[in-house]
Amino acid sequence: MKVILVNQTKTILKAIEEISENLQLEIRVVEESALEPAIENDTPNLIMLNWIDSMTLETITMIRNKRPVKGHIYILLTGTKDSTSDIITGLETGADDYITVPFTLNEIEARMRIAANFVQVRNSLIRTQKKLIKHTKEDIATTLLNRRALVDEILAELGRAAREGEFTCSIMIEIHNYNELLNRLGDRIMNVLLSEFSAKLKRCIRPYDKIGRFETQRFLVFLPKTKTDDARKVAERMITKLQEKKFKYNDDRVEPVVSIGISELDPFDLGKAGDPDTLAMNDLVIESFIRRSEFASRQACEKGKNNIEIYTF
Repeated sequence: MKVILVNQTKTILKAIEEISENLQLEIRVVEESALEPAIENDTPNLIMLNWIDSMTLETITMIRNKRPVKGHIYILLTGTKDSTSDIITGLETGADDYITVPFTLNEIEARMRIAANFVQVRNSLIRTQKKLIKHTKEDIATTLLNRRALVDEILAELGRAAREGEFTCSIMIEIHNYNELLNRLGDRIMNVLLSEFSAKLKRCIRPYDKIGRFETQRFLVFLPKTKTDDARKVAERMITKLQEKKFKYNDDRVEPVVSIGISELDPFDLGKAGDPDTLAMNDLVIESFIRRSEFASRQACEKGKNNIEIYTF
């Protein structure tokens, strides 16, 4: 466990050193004024902070406001204050525990073990929560954004596009022989194919573009800061990439038959650019935007496999 000791006396430093081997502690001694950069450089699991004055309470607040990405920082507050009101003040400010000085080795070792267990359980819960949040946003088979998460991302981007007066495009990729492939391959192998299929699509777009599985056989790409000419180039790259190294099954090559539709959205279609309060950021706007690319993909399908069509009014 990584521990930072702040404002501690020589007696306490010696006591912590004596129990450090049993508890496998990695100890750093830091001045209170240098604590903030120390946390940023290497986030500790526990900070043992000696309560000297009101600045100590401000330090606790600073630690809590950091919200480190690596997990909860346990704050063990030490001091000579022993009144109930002082202890409550320290805990309500953000400390996890308070121990009155002087203390015995057995007591501090027990408190440290409790802290280690707490941090382990708390961080495990945080990791589980992050995984659950991630899974609620992902399509299981492809790990792309699912429909709901993708729409949320698009809504946020459209708000920015309207404020900045930028064009955006959506690209709908539809697998027209999806059911045929599913019947032939089965669920498990089909999911492998879809994973490879989506990975090829991702390699054709920019890091800030959005891609998700919109429906069972349809994939949607949202392109910020893009007009139809550039969107068509992206779609052409997708067609080329999908035709490379076709999926192999039982010594046979399996080819998803796709069509691609493109729709462009003028920022002024969203409302008065720069005035987010008047934006038509509702289901009708986004549905119309997406459905236009879906309509274009169906037009492309009528012209044959691996065709691209741009929606025109």
